[in-house]
Amino acid sequence: MNQDKWIKRTIDIVGFPFTLTNMYLNKNREVNEIGQKIKIGDKFIHTIVSGEQDADYTVILDAGLSCCSLDWYYIQPQLANFARVLSFDRAGSGWSSSINAPYTSEDVVNDLLHIFEELQIKPPYILVGHSFGGLNMRLFASKYPEKVAALVLIDSVHEKRYLSNEWDSARKKSHRKNLNVFRFGYITSGIGLPKLLKQPVGRKYLPEPYQKHVKYIGYHPKSYEAAYKEFLYSEKSALQVEKSKALNANLPVVVLSSKNTDPTWVEHQSMLSKLTQHTRQIKTNCHHSIHLEDPDLVIETIKNIVGH
Repeated sequence: MNQDKWIKRTIDIVGFPFTLTNMYLNKNREVNEIGQKIKIGDKFIHTIVSGEQDADYTVILDAGLSCCSLDWYYIQPQLANFARVLSFDRAGSGWSSSINAPYTSEDVVNDLLHIFEELQIKPPYILVGHSFGGLNMRLFASKYPEKVAALVLIDSVHEKRYLSNEWDSARKKSHRKNLNVFRFGYITSGIGLPKLLKQPVGRKYLPEPYQKHVKYIGYHPKSYEAAYKEFLYSEKSALQVEKSKALNANLPVVVLSSKNTDPTWVEHQSMLSKLTQHTRQIKTNCHHSIHLEDPDLVIETIKNIVGH
């Protein structure tokens, strides 16, 4: 990562006119955060809280890799009708500040603990994780079982996906290709090349009035850095989950799976469906982002958990 920083810095200097132009465009597109920023150590984590403070349950929403709190634009207001709801941007993503150190699932869990204390968000928590966010939510449920009422995994990755000793040659090639894409985005983000190629981080399209938010955070250099670092250190996060304690056998878990027919992905979804004695798998006809393609399914799943 240090070498990548020097390469990026060199590109920023050599392409200074483009760097300056990109800084101007980013500033011109700047959109204020939707929620509030919580100071944790030397960084700020952006959070959006909705719903009644005295609700029986608090739903925690964690987006997939390279995505942020905007992913829950439709789901969060609906959930707020019967629960307290928190969505957030992991470090560097969305409106959260970037950090110099590696950022892993363990760090996400620790940040959430600080956020809960600062905002007086009390358990029991219903943890909802999409894709990479599922790793973070599983680690939290493992470390603090007494605080967690249920776990919802939306086409979540299994830790084996990021463990290099589990890979065949095809998976190694795919991982290397994806890593190079994230790396290229990061080292050229200062001069605005990804913007020129129309390759933002996270969602390219969301309905109004969120499109202006997408155009701002999707092309911000720190967003490319966050996505690259999260993917770069994904094996560390996977190892943290692999080495964590088994989930409480009585914990209600719902696994929402996409129509992905890749044998390894199907196998991993099946493994997730056996996390506890009370795990239920729902196979859908959706693509990977089930919460955007069929948000009502996610809402109904959580409603059933809380008894509404």
